[in-house]
Amino acid sequence: MIDYPQLVINALQKIDEISVNQLSLKQQQGKINLIDVREENEVIDGVIPGSIWVPRGLLEFQIVAIAQQLGWNPDDEIYICCRSGNRSALAALSLLEMGFKKPISVAGGFTAWCDTGYASTKEMLHF
Repeated sequence: MIDYPQLVINALQKIDEISVNQLSLKQQQGKINLIDVREENEVIDGVIPGSIWVPRGLLEFQIVAIAQQLGWNPDDEIYICCRSGNRSALAALSLLEMGFKKPISVAGGFTAWCDTGYASTKEMLHF
């Protein structure tokens, strides 16, 4: 049996990860597909601008419909953010297993985003 930290380590070996600095550069280059998988009590403090909020527990149930509604293709990069980068790593692995080719976890999550000094917003798209 493995514990939660080992589960995250295993996921990180299979998925791609991006730093908040790299994510900021991607945003400056244009619109990106960004999902925030934190819980409601976490996102009330704010999100990374352009985020779509899908709580982690609902991601697998809603991602296909969201992708279709927003015109995302299975080959598109989908960035996933949580508080610290652990849930986003697990979520990225789940999307990879569902057939999305480029799910990318945001290392350090929303905490790293704020700690680096990037702006947050309370405006988000929610499904």
